[in-house]
Amino acid sequence: MNLDAHPTIRRLTGQASEGMHQEPAETALDAAWLRQLASDCGAADAGLVEIARPGLDPQREEILRNYPWTKSLLSLVLRMAREPLRGAPRSVANLEFHRTGHEVDEVCAAIVARLEERGVRAVNPSMGFPMEMYQNPGHAIWIVSHKPVAVEAGLGHMGIHRNLIHPRFGNFVLLGTVLIDRETTEYDHPIDYNPCLECKLCVAACPVGAIGPEGSFNFSSCFTHNYREFLGGFTDWVEQVTDARDAVDYRRRISEPETASMWQSLSHGANYKSAYCMAVCPAGEDVIGAYLHDRQRHLREVVRPLQERAEPVYVVPGSDAEVAAHKFKNKTIKPVGNGLRARTIAGLLNFMPFVFQPNQSQGLDAIFHFTFTGAERREATITIKNRTLEIEDGLVGEPDMHVTADAKTWLGFLAKEKSLLLALITRRVRLKGNPMLLLAFGKCFPSTGARHKHVEILPQPSMARSGSSRYLKNDPATGKIRWRGKLTLSDMADEAHEVKTFRFSPPGGGPIPFEYLPGQFVTLHIAPRGIPTKRSYTIASSPTWRDRIEITVKREGQGLVSRWLHDDLGIGD
Repeated sequence: MNLDAHPTIRRLTGQASEGMHQEPAETALDAAWLRQLASDCGAADAGLVEIARPGLDPQREEILRNYPWTKSLLSLVLRMAREPLRGAPRSVANLEFHRTGHEVDEVCAAIVARLEERGVRAVNPSMGFPMEMYQNPGHAIWIVSHKPVAVEAGLGHMGIHRNLIHPRFGNFVLLGTVLIDRETTEYDHPIDYNPCLECKLCVAACPVGAIGPEGSFNFSSCFTHNYREFLGGFTDWVEQVTDARDAVDYRRRISEPETASMWQSLSHGANYKSAYCMAVCPAGEDVIGAYLHDRQRHLREVVRPLQERAEPVYVVPGSDAEVAAHKFKNKTIKPVGNGLRARTIAGLLNFMPFVFQPNQSQGLDAIFHFTFTGAERREATITIKNRTLEIEDGLVGEPDMHVTADAKTWLGFLAKEKSLLLALITRRVRLKGNPMLLLAFGKCFPSTGARHKHVEILPQPSMARSGSSRYLKNDPATGKIRWRGKLTLSDMADEAHEVKTFRFSPPGGGPIPFEYLPGQFVTLHIAPRGIPTKRSYTIASSPTWRDRIEITVKREGQGLVSRWLHDDLGIGD
């Protein structure tokens, strides 16, 4: 068939002749219209950035590799409710993270759909997950890094805790980005001040010391604990499952609360362990008022409950976090692996700045040359000095230690899959320099995988009283739920020989908490002489009396309940 004769082509040609609107391919989109579109779809704020912006240099190549038609990026924020994040229960905080995260993806998808209707290509990479997992480990798994885009779009700046702080909403936001194949009439730019107050509350609240008071950030400390039930921690958990000899050995490695928590993340979405840095942050015009009004209350109600919360803290053995976590007396330190295990030399060199432990490098001042051979040839110079790390391509300067290694052998050694001693004997790894320097070097990059030592983590007690809810049966006489509760003997009167009337009222006074009809029964649940007993009596009082009920009982010589009522029951019982 001639393509022009196909019904789809003929219908489309007819629509074009009737003036159906499609944006001309080279027309710049109106920036104000795009921002309003974002607002109409549910965004709290939005900004625009051109793909050529220097601030996008680190990620431009990856964006264009996947979507080479990208010309503009629409960055947007959605607000999170603050109080769910501030409270100690992490289940409530994670519910808000998940809810807002799904909403971000839905808002971005709605924007993409509206643009598509106008003939504009657009795509929205996920707010969080899913990501490109075949690039893991060792390389970025995201298509767009939302935070730098948001900064360039004028939506805030990074705080000392490495979260974006919006000038109005603070850090209680989640971010999304829409890639667009058109230029726009104008673009936004970073705001000229940082909303971060440098109050250091995030420093005080972080259970693993990932945030340095001078502005440093220890990525691996944060990743190991807060993201315990995400990809790296999940990998470590799987390895503990497979390595365990039996169920008893597994429970020595992983406690019952940890297993239940991992199940919850697998079933209902991965949960953050902490995010306390976000919880305590008072920055932002809409947020700061209460903090300025009463800072002590903010410390008392938000910061200290998180600091004092009893919980496990996950650390890599020998890391800076293991030392930092000791300052919290209610935290239980649990040494674990974090799955940050490179499988290529390129990935290894990318990883190193993120897993470097500054405090473990104290006193080390050395230059290391690495020459990798075999499947992946690479030369690199690594300098550790003054608790800092510098990585350079090629062999630069005079080394204190030169390591020549087969790439696969070295990576296997780091993954604890190959023996360094055997590699040295077989000359797959060769050292030139003081071997003690290699030990000092390794201390700066503690092992990412190990058998879990037994650390007792007990279920935390709850103030809620457990028990199944009772079935409440309707009363046939009134058609309403039968009442069950406590009444107090407020008066009694002799009616005749061994006949008494007993008057019962609510313990705190006021009206009785139920209605009744003439001749209806009341059932007493009592324990005369310690014997649990139930006995029903006709209500003798009028239903119009709303402050008490009365029963009249004759004392029976062999009657357990009647004798107890006559002889033992007293006013106030």
